[in-house]
Amino acid sequence: MAVPKTLTLPAIPIRDMVLFPGARVPFVVGRSASVRTLELAIKAGDHLLMLTQKDAKVEAPGQDDLYPIGTLALVESVLALPKDYYKVGVKGIARVSLRRYDDSGEIIQAEAYLLAEPTQPPTESLQPFHQAVEAFLGRNSDASRLLSMDQIRELPLGKAIDTVAGLLPAEVKQKQEILDQLEIGPRLEAMMRLLELDAARSEVDRTLDEKTRQRLDQDHKQYVLNEKMRVIQQELGKKEEKDEFARLKDQIEAAGMSAEARAKALEELERLEAMPPQSAEATVSRTYLDWLLALPWTTMADERLDLMEAERVLDEDHSGLDKIKARILEHLAVMARLRKNPSVPGEDENRAPLRGPILCLVGPPGVGKTSLARSIARALNRPFVRLSLGGVRDEAEIRGHRRTYIGSMPGRIISLMKKAKVRNPLILLDEIDKMASDFRGDPSSALLEVLDPEQNANFQDHYLDVGFDLSQVLFLATANIRHQIPEPLEDRLEVLELSGYTTKEKLAIAEQHLLPRALEGHGMKDLGVHFEPAALEKLVQDYTREAGVRQLEREIANILRKLARHTLQPEKGEAFDPVITAERVPKLLGPEKFLETRAEDTAPPGLVNGLAWTPTGGDLLTIEAAVLPGKGVLKLTGKLGEVMQESANLALSYVRARAERLGLRRDFLDSVDLHVHVPEGAIPKDGPSAGITLATALISVLTGIPARADLAMTGELTLRGRVLPIGGLKEKLLAAHRQGRKAVLIPSENARHLEEIPAEVREQLSIHLVSHMDEVIQLALTRMPQPLGAESAGPGRETPATAQ
Repeated sequence: MAVPKTLTLPAIPIRDMVLFPGARVPFVVGRSASVRTLELAIKAGDHLLMLTQKDAKVEAPGQDDLYPIGTLALVESVLALPKDYYKVGVKGIARVSLRRYDDSGEIIQAEAYLLAEPTQPPTESLQPFHQAVEAFLGRNSDASRLLSMDQIRELPLGKAIDTVAGLLPAEVKQKQEILDQLEIGPRLEAMMRLLELDAARSEVDRTLDEKTRQRLDQDHKQYVLNEKMRVIQQELGKKEEKDEFARLKDQIEAAGMSAEARAKALEELERLEAMPPQSAEATVSRTYLDWLLALPWTTMADERLDLMEAERVLDEDHSGLDKIKARILEHLAVMARLRKNPSVPGEDENRAPLRGPILCLVGPPGVGKTSLARSIARALNRPFVRLSLGGVRDEAEIRGHRRTYIGSMPGRIISLMKKAKVRNPLILLDEIDKMASDFRGDPSSALLEVLDPEQNANFQDHYLDVGFDLSQVLFLATANIRHQIPEPLEDRLEVLELSGYTTKEKLAIAEQHLLPRALEGHGMKDLGVHFEPAALEKLVQDYTREAGVRQLEREIANILRKLARHTLQPEKGEAFDPVITAERVPKLLGPEKFLETRAEDTAPPGLVNGLAWTPTGGDLLTIEAAVLPGKGVLKLTGKLGEVMQESANLALSYVRARAERLGLRRDFLDSVDLHVHVPEGAIPKDGPSAGITLATALISVLTGIPARADLAMTGELTLRGRVLPIGGLKEKLLAAHRQGRKAVLIPSENARHLEEIPAEVREQLSIHLVSHMDEVIQLALTRMPQPLGAESAGPGRETPATAQ
């Protein structure tokens, strides 16, 4: 029948395909609108318009979502499928140009122009096109079964291009470019580009396939030759040289492994021989054998247990720390005695296990814990290896992973033994208080076996799966905060407390250790750089606030960097001057970072100096109390912890219980509120040792009697007024000394700890031992409160003064 040039027919949008005139294509219809449109097309004469979507993901495409050039198609077959789907077979008839697309009703209709096929022949030769198509059919068996070169030559050129384009594997956009070409010349050019692209893609695929096949053939050839060589050598009964497995067996026999490890290694070697060399299991077995052979089963370092030499090394590397050095030397002395007199009769003196305690150095950052461990290793002539435990939360970090896991490895303990290359290194377990635990296990529990002298002679690593002797290892541990060490682990340690340094000790450390090391590290040993004592003292007091010397070392390095630039670019700043005075320090480093709170001549009522312990050393804790009109509410500010809040409430209860003896009426709280504040409110504060300080602040503000400005105090208070002992005494007294206080009050029961305090601090501080709050009041306030009835009550006792 004659088809008009302007058509209004049912239309179906299609996805992921392009229908060319003359091509027969099956496709599935499932969208409800498309199904109803198909039914209308069948009733109206089996013709419909096929329009390709630009984006296949669009579920309800409009006219802008469709390519403007589509195809008039004839429905040749319809097959119903489950779930209201249809499989439709259509044949392309001619190109159409979309004019209007209407999907507003139940069916989809479109108005389009019928495009006539051009008849003029191309000016260029058709031989390149025929050669490209023949090559395409030669490499595509599916297309060659549907089309032959004879059919291509018989078809008009336009139809031939459309036929090949329908069979060519290409993207929808590339095929649509051919459908869009109405002229024969541009259509042929687009077709040739697609054929060239397909040829290039096929060449890449062929090259990859060839290389893969060659690689597989080579691996197979190598395997076959190896097997044949082994058979030939077995038949001949001799070998010119030992093969790899024989060498491995000899290494296993000579490694000095334990009987268990030797049996395991030989068993693994036998399994390795039976595996193909290229298999993944062979790689796992070979790696396991390499680990076993790399461990120091018998190699020992030549240990030096000379106490005189050890003492010299410790003194050379560290100033002060006399008590710690003495304890370390005692530990080394016991080791020396064990070597000479083994605890087990007949035991080799060089292999006697170290059953003594494991030392744990606890102290603030920068006081020399890690460097002490290095000095001990140097004194003993043992290799030093360090295991950082900060943030470790996986048990496998200690014990390793089982070999059933992909990428499994031994734990860090075994890795460190391999690194040390001897059975008796010094292993430092650094930051032991910063381990964590989660669903992967508890690494601190895994360390129990490592640190127990009764168990570590047969340490079981999950990867090795055989016992390894750690009894010759000297373990040392470090931590910043003792109470954060897990209790079962702490039970296996002997804790040595390292407190902060005094100013005098810091100056000595800077002159003897920090300066020489910094000058060498900055390449300035030959420039005659000299720090005057006053300059170092200014660095310590105004630019650092720490228990150790780490920040002091940074500030020295900061000055040296500026001097180094002065030597090379004097025109950019001041000329190089090797002498550092106290006056030059602010010019080099800028304004002072810390201004110490010096003691004032007088203090207002309610202001009392307490002492606090922090992980970085001691600090002065100023407590302020104020009286406000109110109804007896105690307000606490300064980010105080639960224990410190309880101490404040306890202090108020103590004051209320002794109100009349303190010159206060029993109902003094009926008309006032009390506000207690601890400055630096962003820093959390907790603990019971501020009990007497809080009570003194409340008594001072309620009675109007100032506390001594040059005095600081620490101690826990009970309801009966007893003063209980506290911890961190040395750090707190060092803080009082550093901040210029002249006197301190400490609990009487802490008298036994005074011998730990440096002599210069004891000499410059007036230390008062107190056991009851009455003694604190007598020593801390500028005068004693008068009990009610002793004399006429003043306004400060009848009604507490309101804070101004």
